[in-house]
Amino acid sequence: MRKQLFIIFSLGLLVSLRAQNKKLTPQYNPCKESFLTDTLNPADWVCHNTVRNTSGGTLKLLWKREDVMVPILWEPTVCDNVNCYATFIKECPRVNVNEIAKGSTMLADIHVYDAGVPGAAHIKFRVFEQDDTTNFIVIDYLFNKEFVGTKNLRNLQLRMYPNPAMNSFNVDYNTGISRIELYSVLGTKVLSFITEPSKSYDIGNLEDGLYMVKFITTDGRALRTLRLQKKSIRS
Repeated sequence: MRKQLFIIFSLGLLVSLRAQNKKLTPQYNPCKESFLTDTLNPADWVCHNTVRNTSGGTLKLLWKREDVMVPILWEPTVCDNVNCYATFIKECPRVNVNEIAKGSTMLADIHVYDAGVPGAAHIKFRVFEQDDTTNFIVIDYLFNKEFVGTKNLRNLQLRMYPNPAMNSFNVDYNTGISRIELYSVLGTKVLSFITEPSKSYDIGNLEDGLYMVKFITTDGRALRTLRLQKKSIRS
């Protein structure tokens, strides 16, 4: 009888835990980002993701980052709704808890700065409730890289200037780039341009700060992402 009660209790607990995990739903799992490495131009890459609160109320969420496999010199970082953290911050500070209302999302972006070093990365990201650590999800982030050899580097000429920029920037390239997209450090797309030779790209309406500029090829691949500092002259 006791054995039967234990089994029933265990099954009930398992069902309960599974139900609790349904409170959190990632947009992508795994989150994948594939790109080319340019040893001459180190770049920042981001796997943009969100976690939705599918419960009936507000949740207070924290996270932990586990670097399962990250090449030496690569710098992984996390951006959530509160902050973009330094690479050595692997656990969300409790003072920066993400309060997510019913139906809303928490930003769960992971960036890697590749330092011009070819390789591949696997990062696990655990999101859990502040007051109920049994309710959690684990998201895999996979950054796959293809080394660009010396021969190919000659064919991948790309220059963005000036940087920092005030009201506009220019791009010189000889690759099949069809589109340029600008993202905030929180992963929100703020501008998109169709590329043209000798064209200047207007960013005068953007607030000062750091932006990620993603270069999209004609076949829809992200060729490279560079950092752009928008900085106005102040009196």
